[in-house]
Amino acid sequence: MIRAILFDLDQTLLDRTEGFREFAGRFAARYADVPEGERSAWAERLIELDEDGYKTKRELFRELPERLPCICSDPAELMAFYEREYVGSARPMSGAPQLLTSLHPYYRLGIVTNGTDAIQRGKLERTGLARWFGSVVVSESAGYRKPQRELFALALRELGVQPEQALFVGDHPLNDIQGAYFSGMKTVWLKRSQAWPDEAAVLPDAVISEMAQLPAAIRLVSGQTAAADWRLSSGA
Repeated sequence: MIRAILFDLDQTLLDRTEGFREFAGRFAARYADVPEGERSAWAERLIELDEDGYKTKRELFRELPERLPCICSDPAELMAFYEREYVGSARPMSGAPQLLTSLHPYYRLGIVTNGTDAIQRGKLERTGLARWFGSVVVSESAGYRKPQRELFALALRELGVQPEQALFVGDHPLNDIQGAYFSGMKTVWLKRSQAWPDEAAVLPDAVISEMAQLPAAIRLVSGQTAAADWRLSSGA
């Protein structure tokens, strides 16, 4: 029986693509050493260099002055701007607040995310999503990174459930789906920007393309009744 649902954060509960695009525009307005009409292209190049968030920010801002015309060559200043301004660009994935409202009365909810505590927890507070979660595990303070099992195990302990009682939802095939599977959980893959790699050792228990499909995936994975599916979908 599924008693807990755990989520990845970026590109799962938060629309990182649009959030980082907004930040990149503000970053370009401050630091791009190009005419105003070329700032949009400069920002798009910054988005490419960010590699969907999988390049570390310290590496990104260390390389940036060598890759793009930039009025600042000090990585520390660029990093400070990111740490100060990025949280303000956070936005929930479409349908995420409504979904969490419907799930919260029936499941223990948690988050397992890579990143820094200040940024990840700041985004949760900024978007108002924090209130639904009984556990938020961030790699920086935990000392582990997905797909390491220890990170998932910490969240399960905080929620007071066994792995077989939990379902994990995420967009990254290896960090999220494979990591959760080898931690003993059921998995739902949110198919977004990450392609499914040939080298993946496991397959998800269900696949969705938007958060509104999650109640049906829970039903599929846990064998719930149609009435339970309707209850979660409607928030009844």
